Amino acid sequence: MTSHDPVTELVLVGGPDALAYSDSQVTQDLTGLAVGEGAPTFVLDPKGEIVASALLRRTAHELVTFEVPVGVGVLLRARLERFAIRSKVDFDGPVPLGADDVAALDSELTRIRAGLPGPEELARGLAVHGVAHELRDRCVSFTKGCYPGQELVARMQARGATPPFVLCRLEVAEPARVGDAAGDPAREGRLTSIAADADSWLALAVVHRRDAAGGTIEVRTSAGAQLAKVLEDPSLRSQRGDAS
Repeated sequence: MTSHDPVTELVLVGGPDALAYSDSQVTQDLTGLAVGEGAPTFVLDPKGEIVASALLRRTAHELVTFEVPVGVGVLLRARLERFAIRSKVDFDGPVPLGADDVAALDSELTRIRAGLPGPEELARGLAVHGVAHELRDRCVSFTKGCYPGQELVARMQARGATPPFVLCRLEVAEPARVGDAAGDPAREGRLTSIAADADSWLALAVVHRRDAAGGTIEVRTSAGAQLAKVLEDPSLRSQRGDAS
């Protein structure tokens, strides 16, 4: 991906039930969302895994847009269409942002800094409680009603639990590539995104929670092994302090 490539794309939900249907499918509470307003959210599958992290906007009375990282839109649209049986909604996209649209993300580096999962991270399988708590708190309402995947979210929140694999940000001193191994070789952690940042590289990695528990993670590249600094907040781990 070059600096001129688009970072995000749109999936559109239109029709009389656009807002109500969107509210029934996302982790965010959209009650009272006015035209022109937006909210960050996750869309989950019924098992509770994240299908997309999105900036949702109510762009018109009967139109809701989901801005997602490039490569996520196709899966998001298929997921949203899956349960639209009796709702008066229609779908479009993924499509690029228009010339007058202001993108939520201006670069791959910005996405990595924000810890937002893209297609490589989502392909590894992530639950809501496997991302940083700041992102989780912005995207999830723990008081709203039912939505697909909500049962798992509520259960893990009540238990203060962390899933086996988590998403963390790393500072990498030497060049590395997406797909390079990270953490204990027996646990199959992988580097999933990387971008240059000043004198180093920032990366996202999906790793086992045990490997995220320390201040560094070993990253193994074709040139050899190096220690990457873990930048993620420690609250990524279990609220009970259980990193087992």
